[in-house]
Amino acid sequence: MKNRVEYTEGEITKNFFSAITNIFLFLPYFFSVAQLAKTLFSPWKNLKTTTKRKGFSFNAWLNDLSFDLISRGMGFAMRSALIVFFFLAQSFYIVLLPFVILIFFASFPIHLLLQNMRKTEAERKAILKQSFVKSHFVDNRNADVVGQWFEYLYQTRFKTTPWWTMKKLLQIPPLARDWTVGYTPTLDDYAVDLTESSFQKRIRGHVIGRDMETEMIERALSQSEEANVIVVGIAGVGKHTILNGLARKMYEGKTNSLLAYKRLMHLNMERMLNEHTDIKKREQFFEEILHEASLSKSVILLIDNFDRYIASGPNRVDLSLPIEKYARTNKIQIIGICTPFEYESHIFANEQIRNLFTKIDVEEISKETAYRIILDIALDYEHRYSVTIPFETLRAVIEKSAYYITTIPFPEKAFQLLDSVCAYTVQTVKKNVVLPEYVDTVLSAKTHTPTTIDGALKEKLLNLETSLQERILGQNDAIVNVSSALRRSFLLRGKRKKPLATFLFLGPTGVGKTETAKAIARVFFGTEKEMMRFDMSLFQTKNDITKLIGSPETLNPGLLTNTIRENPYGVLLLDEIEKAHKDLLNIFLTMLDEGYFTDGYGQKIDCKNLVIIGTSNAGADYIFKNLTASGKSPSTNELINYLVEKGQFSPEFLNRFDGVIAYNPLNEDLALQIARRMVGSLQKNIKDMYEVDVVVSDDALAQIVEQGYNVQYGARNLERVLRQQLEDLVAKKILSEEVKKGGQIVL
Repeated sequence: MKNRVEYTEGEITKNFFSAITNIFLFLPYFFSVAQLAKTLFSPWKNLKTTTKRKGFSFNAWLNDLSFDLISRGMGFAMRSALIVFFFLAQSFYIVLLPFVILIFFASFPIHLLLQNMRKTEAERKAILKQSFVKSHFVDNRNADVVGQWFEYLYQTRFKTTPWWTMKKLLQIPPLARDWTVGYTPTLDDYAVDLTESSFQKRIRGHVIGRDMETEMIERALSQSEEANVIVVGIAGVGKHTILNGLARKMYEGKTNSLLAYKRLMHLNMERMLNEHTDIKKREQFFEEILHEASLSKSVILLIDNFDRYIASGPNRVDLSLPIEKYARTNKIQIIGICTPFEYESHIFANEQIRNLFTKIDVEEISKETAYRIILDIALDYEHRYSVTIPFETLRAVIEKSAYYITTIPFPEKAFQLLDSVCAYTVQTVKKNVVLPEYVDTVLSAKTHTPTTIDGALKEKLLNLETSLQERILGQNDAIVNVSSALRRSFLLRGKRKKPLATFLFLGPTGVGKTETAKAIARVFFGTEKEMMRFDMSLFQTKNDITKLIGSPETLNPGLLTNTIRENPYGVLLLDEIEKAHKDLLNIFLTMLDEGYFTDGYGQKIDCKNLVIIGTSNAGADYIFKNLTASGKSPSTNELINYLVEKGQFSPEFLNRFDGVIAYNPLNEDLALQIARRMVGSLQKNIKDMYEVDVVVSDDALAQIVEQGYNVQYGARNLERVLRQQLEDLVAKKILSEEVKKGGQIVL
């Protein structure tokens, strides 16, 4: 105890003298003495005559001089008054200081007693750490990691910083920081000042992993000419977070002297444009705002969706002339924000605007950086939802969102998933601890695909052959191979970079290749609607490639890219893939091997959550030739070798698939079974719709199959024959009312 008292006495004394010293040093900063002295004779609020006249007029010159002298006089009076007040305050502080020191030492025993009654910072930290670590892990093996997490949070959030430290004092904005800048009453009505203290209190105090982008923006804005920036990045990548961080640095005066204490104004363009409907008046009003901002000499203007205002077209207003005019001056700086697509489509084509703005690309952060951010922000979600979020849950959010959420970048997708999981915990489960398994529950509901191998999925995988064979007849070997490959793929799901599974189905038409794809979609994704089908015979030329992957020249987003973005989970069927252009097959190589491809705009399209199936009729003649000669179909390896020899597919392309599956032609017995199934479907539909029973005898059905079935066209030809000979007859009897409700049609 004695040691502690001695330590406490020295600590109290040291803290006291540190406090009075810091306050003494802080007062000149708080009263902006250096800035006021530097601008002592500058016009008040930068008010000066800006009217331009032709020729010389003595009266006008005298009026301008008088106005300028009055403005400077007001500025001198206000600034000198504040400087005088500073000296009075500093003098009063110095005079009062001996009495403060005397009172401090006179009441020292009381301070000492209070200090001993309070817990030390080390004791407080130990209690906090024990409570935090105990409540923030599920698995004891993660206790050390949670301890490291606490140490980070302690330094950034929990650690108590005395009010008298210089770091705390400098967070108080100084007086008169805006006395040298002009009024912007109109701009203030349509913009939010990101460097204003009320806004800064609502945002995070620091930005993780964006130092390079922030420094690049600072350098560009500090140029002597054309100091404008266009920040380009996909939605959700963190463009606004970077600019909020820049605003914080400007607010705290931690940027270079050219940017320190300037105002970063986020202009609401839509609200401003709604003031007028006439394009000329809109342009004139916008130019007035830019002029006002330029006179202020302290404004950096931030414009969202910048591309909408430098080109004409639907939902666009061309304000490129005033933007170009003021972007060339050094009195105002402009920051624009847009996506890569819009930059390439509209801004890059406008050479005047493009050359005035430094492009800053904002790429998606890494998973490791997202992990650090989610650990930093987790407490905000805990406070918002009044829950506890264990470390394992945050790790699951990062890992699962990285793999399953492909249309949104980090960190936004991690924020959205964590927000949804917290809401699910509070509203649905009605618990106050967000467990890791809730992440899978929410994600499965969001993506319509299983994210873990639970009991239901295990049953599907174990009984996959049975499920597929219920719909696909006569292709047992193919079904076994497909099922085996799917089981292997699902077992490694979340770890492999390739798509969920990839297959190439070979064989003649009408043998069940497309039907297998539909069956897989139904088994794993719940419905056949989750199958996306593209007929590759429609994309045989090089010009057709842009129809699939998009082109900025034609402003075409691409059929394939759009479909996958809107449906990132499901079965992608590439029908007659051998007919696609060779350059398109090269794109598919990347898709099959890396789990993504690059669209026409240079953006990655993620395909990891797709089952990709290519079908091909190539080699059908070879199959029938073998069938005629030997009575059996060639093996899969024989068929593959034949296709490679004929140049239909390269070995490199075939090796990218998880499975190359050969389908056999259907014999008449199988055709009869398929025909019975088709007739059964017809009978059910007629019964449900018209309450009429349709009876087809086995002999009649066998006769139809014998007369109409062609092994070269498979089940598709059989379906056409049945429609012609059965459905048409049934339709005539019902339409002619030859058969009433409750009646029977015998064929």
